Amino acid sequence: MTVDGPGTDPASSGPQPYEYVIIGGGIHGTCLANYLLAESGHTHQDLCLVEPREQLLASFATKARQCGMRTLRSTFVHHIDTEPFSLESFAEGADREDELVSTEDYLSRPTLKLFLDHARYVINRRDIDDCHLQSRVTGVTRTGADDLLEVQTDAGTLEARHVVLAIGLGGPRTVPAWSTSLPEDAPLAHVWDDEFDPTTAAEFSGQTFVVGGGITAAQLACSLSEHTDVTLLSRHDLEFELTEADPYWINWRHIEQEIHTLPSGSKARLDRIRAVRNDAMIPPYVERRLNEACDCDGLDIRRGEITSAYATDDGLLVRFDDGTTATNAQVVLATGLDPVPEHPVVGSVAESLSLERGADGFPILDDRTLAWRGTDGTRSAVYVSGALAEPSVGPFARNIVGARRVAERLLASRQGPGSERAPSAARGRS
Repeated sequence: MTVDGPGTDPASSGPQPYEYVIIGGGIHGTCLANYLLAESGHTHQDLCLVEPREQLLASFATKARQCGMRTLRSTFVHHIDTEPFSLESFAEGADREDELVSTEDYLSRPTLKLFLDHARYVINRRDIDDCHLQSRVTGVTRTGADDLLEVQTDAGTLEARHVVLAIGLGGPRTVPAWSTSLPEDAPLAHVWDDEFDPTTAAEFSGQTFVVGGGITAAQLACSLSEHTDVTLLSRHDLEFELTEADPYWINWRHIEQEIHTLPSGSKARLDRIRAVRNDAMIPPYVERRLNEACDCDGLDIRRGEITSAYATDDGLLVRFDDGTTATNAQVVLATGLDPVPEHPVVGSVAESLSLERGADGFPILDDRTLAWRGTDGTRSAVYVSGALAEPSVGPFARNIVGARRVAERLLASRQGPGSERAPSAARGRS
């Protein structure tokens, strides 16, 4: 069955192929759609943004609230719009400059509410919702005619000249082995579970343990500690760093020199990127929240890990690696998600279209255009954004600025070689 997507012209003889089908309606997919509408000459009839949730950015907004995020780690020049100072102008126009939070030795950062309100403003101004098909993608295949791709969804099949995978870090949750044998009704949750409700978790009568050592665990522990006693349990000493990597990794020329000179698909690329990413590190403004929560006696920070857990009538009985135990406990895991190359759609697309994968299963991309390379060495009509693009985009690939870089690469590739836009003033400042 071929589905009439959101951009179908009812006056035409039938559904027309989309120029782009974008898989994923999060930060990356929405940012890319906005760029294509604003700067490429494409219309809403050319684009289809497939996202299973009712609203674009709903997954990001839900996750941000689940973990207790107050402000973004990214600065005010990083957002889904094309103009670097769009968010700042939006804040000034709404008399909300106080929601641009001052950051020592760095540009100001927006509050979560300001960022989301600005994103909704951009979506409404550009009518991006008109491109949204609420459905889930199950596969991508070739049509066998006119070099088109068929995108299978729960609502039917779409035809496209180009497909962009912007699926984000939405794969299975990473959980410790001791948690897998607990009954479903045990007081155990993962912060990224769709059904996780921090309000309900805060009402638990016993001890709460948040397991994890990065920014998500820290924000969650601070948020829950406002309502109940919490212990943040980390396997390592907490480490602190303002940004996910040094800001010069935002510069495309630096990425070309430091990453693209290494072999495509190589482990050397991944090692280089992982060496400069500040993974599992907490920014100073969250460190201050941790210190304040500890001073208020609502939070304890403990180094160690749980080795076993058993369900009882009063909660969990947990045993730690130092031999001590805790009773009447609930555990909330903030232990991340499985690597994005393990996402089922990635494997399905690679197999059905004979696309090449490199170290750790990452797509092998054309570094200039971010097109996924076929096993025959040719450039396919499938592009990737987000964490999947990390071997080509670098350590900020999964961040908001990474979405903007992918959009710029894709626009440049449609205009031909040598058409890359010059870095903006905002990029120089950041």
